Amino acid sequence: MALYCDVLSPMIYPSHFFGMDGYAAPGDAPEHFISESMKRFAAVTKGSGVVLRPWLQAFAWRTKTYSPQYIETQVLAAKNNGGVGFLFWNARNDYGRPFTAMTQMNAQAALYFQPVVSAAAHQANSATPDIPAPASASSTTTRARVPAGPPS
Repeated sequence: MALYCDVLSPMIYPSHFFGMDGYAAPGDAPEHFISESMKRFAAVTKGSGVVLRPWLQAFAWRTKTYSPQYIETQVLAAKNNGGVGFLFWNARNDYGRPFTAMTQMNAQAALYFQPVVSAAAHQANSATPDIPAPASASSTTTRARVPAGPPS
């Protein structure tokens, strides 16, 4: 499927890796499970040009360590292992901890986010009708914009 997609977004929720890789509490090992999963997805999709943009865990189920730092750990592990951007999932639509993490990460944007590309630069790098553009993470991604106030 990677050959036919621009982006794949695997759902990598550490709490769901029940007892894998010898971890009794996988939800409390986000760095391991995000890193290993991204490496495996990169190997499976190698040469396809697809961008990997994972869904990350934004809920406390089966983890005692869920916090803004938990969110930061996941984002950094995804980026350091080939992820281009990320998505969060929370069934209750409670994104308080990710919001807190995002404001903290924004202070060190280069560490956590891909470079910002202006719309004009993106358009200049876009495909012409007869020459397809390569799937390039650096020409198509933007970093998150964090609003000034708390979520409403």
